[in-house]
Parts: sequence; structure tokens; C-alpha cells
Amino acid sequence: MKVTLIYPGIGIKGFGKTKLFPLDGELQWIQHGIASIGAYAKREGYEVDLIDMRTLNSWEHFKNIMTLKSSDVIGISVSYLDYKSALKAFEVIKTINPKIETVAGGIFATLFPQELLKNDNINYVITGEGEITFTNLLDALKKGESFSRISKGITPDLDFLPNIDRELFDYKRELNCYFAPRHPFPHVTMIAGRGCPYNCSYCQPAERSVFGRHFRMRSVENVIQELRDLRGKYDFKSITWWDDTFTVSPSWIYKFCDAYKKEGFNAEMLANSRADIICKNEEMIKRLSEVGLNWLVIGFESGNQRILDLLRKGTTVEQNYKAAEICKKYKIKILATFMMGLPTETKEEVKDTIRMIRTIKPEQPGPFYFTPIPGTDIYDYCIKNDLLLKDDPFEIQRTGNFIPKIKGVDYKFLDTLRASLSSRTLLSRIARRIARALFD
Repeated sequence: MKVTLIYPGIGIKGFGKTKLFPLDGELQWIQHGIASIGAYAKREGYEVDLIDMRTLNSWEHFKNIMTLKSSDVIGISVSYLDYKSALKAFEVIKTINPKIETVAGGIFATLFPQELLKNDNINYVITGEGEITFTNLLDALKKGESFSRISKGITPDLDFLPNIDRELFDYKRELNCYFAPRHPFPHVTMIAGRGCPYNCSYCQPAERSVFGRHFRMRSVENVIQELRDLRGKYDFKSITWWDDTFTVSPSWIYKFCDAYKKEGFNAEMLANSRADIICKNEEMIKRLSEVGLNWLVIGFESGNQRILDLLRKGTTVEQNYKAAEICKKYKIKILATFMMGLPTETKEEVKDTIRMIRTIKPEQPGPFYFTPIPGTDIYDYCIKNDLLLKDDPFEIQRTGNFIPKIKGVDYKFLDTLRASLSSRTLLSRIARRIARALFD
């Protein structure tokens, strides 16, 4: 039985740009979830390949490739950003060969399975973690047995899963594309665990729907084994850890640092953390810096406590400032994220965030306009209070796009404040002067 997986990652940049922008991560990074599903199915004896739609030139190109395929099963990972692209891909597939069995998985399938079940071009929907259940579906199809049209994924033991199959993608693209500025090549991405124990209103309960209520880490030995394999294949020089919060378990981090050093790894690393974790575990941050971590992504989100509480962030303004001081103490650069334009946020509260950015001076400041994501509590708040500017709930833009999202926000004011953070152009210098006037 031949299986083709499809990554429909054209929702942000479209077709045909992978060669034009070799350092653009949205175009070059692999998708770990679908690479894990492919690796598991391969281990269980199935022939698996993958179509990365980012590498194609057009829908006509996709049609031509699918016409030449002799696949029995097609699986597509569906996200918010690629929802419409995925639906069109299913339509093209069924037009070419109605007998192909089609399967939808991913975060969108988990949160909105009924939306996909209404589509006659989709035969099966798998929610949650899909490795085991997708392969069970393949087993049933191979034997001619029936299988439920919608199935909840079986939660796997992470150490039992094989290493993800990076080579399903054109992996040299990720090897030569960094996330942290000036990290050396070759570069690899890693995930050490799944889930998140926190309750931020802009993220939950959506993430719990995918991974359950409990955060799980692979064993240190399992992670080190994968790094050994990657060193043998690619001799990597830098690592980006894609875990939502790599530093959740200090005891795990200490064991990892000891094992990482013992193995002789010396790659530069970037990982995600939180201000409260950093403040409560300074010694852990020091230890990570000693083994090569030189960038942390920190979701400060706001410089105002009321807004942090609205977001259920679980951190304080004071912790945000202290965490930045700790990072600078150990020469760890900061990629900081901040939200602007939140529901009920006042101009004075936005100014608190701008003051924080100016004080902390992160190496990579990342202010962006709040995006309400379907499946989260704050999205439900926006629906209840009629705040959405667009009628289509699945018209989602990636954070970093400064596009108006909700009603009642003075986006011109936000544009001025945001521009004031840079002094590289005449326009931004003018904006800085305007912003100073607004603050005075």
C-alpha cells in the first residue's frame, strides 16, 4: 500500500518561493508532526512519500504531480493557516481519482472535525496525535476492514516513536536556514516534548485538545540518541528547540545539560521559555548558557499587569523585567514577543508595553497585533462581544502581520508606537517624535 502525505504550507507565502527566499523559515522549516506520522508508518512497513506544496509552482503543478501518483491513501495535515489550501488539495485529489482514500489530521482537524466531516472529499478525520491511529487506519484499509470516519488519536509513548523522518522533506533547506540570527549552519530543529501545562487564554484550551492535559517529555536518553544520529548525518552546528516551553522541567534540563556536555555537543542553541520560569530558576538558565544556549524566545506579551491577567499568562510585569536581566547576565540574547491591540486594552496600557520594550532592549523585539485564534477562550470572548472585523473565523494571519483584527482598536496609534521602536529610517524617526509627544 502506497501512502502520500501532503504538507499544504502555502497559506502564508503561496507557491514557488522556496528558492527565492532560502533563509525564510516559513518556506524552509520542516513540519515535525507530519514527519513523525510518516516515520511511524514507515517503521510499520508502509511505503510513504511526501509532497511539500511550498516547493510547487502552482495548483496546475500540484494537479500534474497527483496525476502521476499511484497512491492508495493521501494524508493531509490541516492547520488554521492552510485550511483553505488543504480543502482545495482534497478536491483536486478526488477529481483526479475518486477512489483514493483521503485522511485529514492536524490541529484544525482536532478542533473542528465537523467542519471537515461535512466535506465529501475527505474520507477520514483523525484528531489529536495521529501516529498510531493513522497507521491503524492503514492496517484496516489494507485488510479491507471498516474504520470509523472520525477517530481520536491514541496518545503515544514518546520514547516508543521513531525519530521523525526529516528526509521526507528536502531537508537541506532547513539545514541552511536558521531561526536565531547568525546561528551557524548546518542547523536542525528538535522537539523534546509535547503539550503545555499553562493556561494562557490566547492558546488554551486549543492546545490541550491536541495533546491532552499533561505535558510530556521524551527521556533525556532518547533526545540525546536523536542528536547523535543527526550529528552523524549532518554534523549540525546549531539547534532550534520548537517546544512551546523547553524549560518546563528544571530537573529534566539539568540531566539534559549533563548528558549533552558528556557527548561532546557544542552547537549553539535557541529555545522557548517563560519569564516566571527564568526568575525561579536562574541557576538552570546559567547551566543552559554554559552548554551553548545563547538565545531564548520569551513571550513577555505585555508591560501591563491587567493585560497579563486578561491573558491568564501567569506572570508579572516585575518578572518580565527580571527575566531580561537574568538573560543579559548570562549573555543570552532575547527574542521577545509582545501583543498589542488586545480587547479592552487602553492606550496607556499599550504605552506600558512600549516602555518595557525600550527598557529591556531585546536583540529581536517582536511586537505584533493580537490575533484571535478559533478554539481559544479569548477568541470566544471576541465572539461574545462582537469584536471580530472579519466574518470568516478561519481567515487567520500569522503573528507578525500588522493587520487589524478586532473592532475598537486604534491601529493608527499602534502603527505609530510600533514604528517608534526603530530609528533606521526618516519615517521611523518622525514616528519616534510623535510617540514621545504621546507619552509626554
